[in-house]
Amino acid sequence: MRTFTTLLATLCLALGGCSAAIAPSPPASGGDRLRSVVLRDVRTGAEFTVGELAAARPVLLETMAIWCTNCRGQQHQVVGAHRLADFHSVSLDVDPNERADDLAEYADREGFDWRFAVADADLARMLRDRFGTAVLNPPSMPKILYRTDGSVVLIGLGEQLSAAELAAAVAG
Repeated sequence: MRTFTTLLATLCLALGGCSAAIAPSPPASGGDRLRSVVLRDVRTGAEFTVGELAAARPVLLETMAIWCTNCRGQQHQVVGAHRLADFHSVSLDVDPNERADDLAEYADREGFDWRFAVADADLARMLRDRFGTAVLNPPSMPKILYRTDGSVVLIGLGEQLSAAELAAAVAG
């Protein structure tokens, strides 16, 4: 627990302080910048944006860390949700101490077949500014749903959603 507290404090300091807000704020004028951030899949090296993916199907983006057992449990529910609904998944590692190679090994070892990427400090700051500091706390299992209609919502913060609950959320 002490290691986690130290990590969270370091993240807050590195990102310019902590905000108590949890509710999403509206996107800045000119569109949602989070949709256009270029991410790199740690296994394939392919670049993508959430906006490109969300143009065709909803996107469930989970912030996570390799060491987070809550995240792993939630990700196994995502596997089941993919059997029930058609959506893209992106797992975004927000631990600044974790490496892309280790994340790729984790995803392969666990049998997860969706995109995994690592957030840099700028992206972590954007997420914090939009959704609050809780989105950078992997054990709280943050899940951001990008719908094809352009809406974005933070779902199930602090709770592990079942495969059926995830499928219902992405269905709309």
